[in-house]
Amino acid sequence: MFITKRRKVISMLVSEPKALADKWFKDIFTKGKLEILDNLVAPDFIAHGQGNQIDSFGIEDFKAWLRWYRDTFTDPVWQIDDAIATQDKVVLRYSGWTTYRGGLLDIPPHNQRVLETGIIIFRIQDGKIKELWCEMSDLQVLQQLGAFPLLR
Repeated sequence: MFITKRRKVISMLVSEPKALADKWFKDIFTKGKLEILDNLVAPDFIAHGQGNQIDSFGIEDFKAWLRWYRDTFTDPVWQIDDAIATQDKVVLRYSGWTTYRGGLLDIPPHNQRVLETGIIIFRIQDGKIKELWCEMSDLQVLQQLGAFPLLR
C-alpha cells in the first residue's frame, strides 16, 4: 500500500514495488499477458517515452506498442536492479537481455542478443497505474545492433 500526500491510502492491485515489477516484467513483458493491463492501468493511462514525449494514450495504444516490442525483441530475460516507492510513485531501475528479430528503423536482424537498461517511474492513482515515464538505453541498443558506430 502507498500513502498519498493527503495521507489517503491507495489500495493497489499490487501492494509493493516488487510485486508491481514482477507483474510488469514477468507477466506482461516476458509472458505477453496483455490482459493484465486492463486491471493494472487506468483507462486513460498515458505512457511518456524518451524526452518526456507522449508515446501512447490509453491501454489499447500501449498494447499495440507492446505487441510490436515483443515481436521485435524476443526471448527476454529481465532483472530489477532497484525498486523504490514514495507517495504515489514507484520507480524501477532495470536491465534485460533480448534477441533482436528485426522491425526497428530498417536495421536488419542478425538474431543477436542486446542489453537494454532503463528507469521507469509509475504514478499510481485510484489503485491503478495512471502514468509512466520510461528512459531506456536506446542509443546503446542501436550501437549493439550496428546502426551507429561506437566513438573512440
